[in-house]
Amino acid sequence: MISCKKENKEVLDKPVIKTQKVIKDKISSNNDQLTDFVGLYEYEDKDNPKESLFLVLKTVDPKSIANFEGYVWEEKNEKGEVVEQTLAGLLYGNTDLFDEVREGYAPGFFVANVQVEPFHNDALRVSIDGDSSDILENPVPLSIISTKEALAKGNKTWEVTEMDIMRELIFEIKNSNELILKSDLGSDDKTFSKTK
Repeated sequence: MISCKKENKEVLDKPVIKTQKVIKDKISSNNDQLTDFVGLYEYEDKDNPKESLFLVLKTVDPKSIANFEGYVWEEKNEKGEVVEQTLAGLLYGNTDLFDEVREGYAPGFFVANVQVEPFHNDALRVSIDGDSSDILENPVPLSIISTKEALAKGNKTWEVTEMDIMRELIFEIKNSNELILKSDLGSDDKTFSKTK
């Protein structure tokens, strides 16, 4: 069971994910608090605006994700049928998320599919699905939703170094409008704010 027991107001404002049960390779729940996180989040890099990061989250049918294993909940669709849903989306990022120190070269950029699930009491685990061939020379605009589309529109493969971008990131929940990316590289945490 995931719950929140702290007494301060900041913690009480956080969404609470309640009972879960395991169904095959999925964790299922009858609540849908993850829908609070649907939207576009931005980490604005004031020093280098082109290196800002974006996280786009939406609810999707887990059957639409190949080899899905993760967190689902049930809800009624417009026809009144009970369907499973999960939280997924896209991360528009750069290689500074995975590189401790960048010396003498510009970062690579990517757009990658992500899956989201609760992590402990007050965090989300965001799993990135991508590899080194998905890293590009230039930032990817939000209107583009895949590496293939970015390449077709003139972006080029980043050839500075081989770097694997398949990994998990932990976002601390400040509230449903602010998620804090916790750095595991010793750099500063990054606050993503919901823009819509």
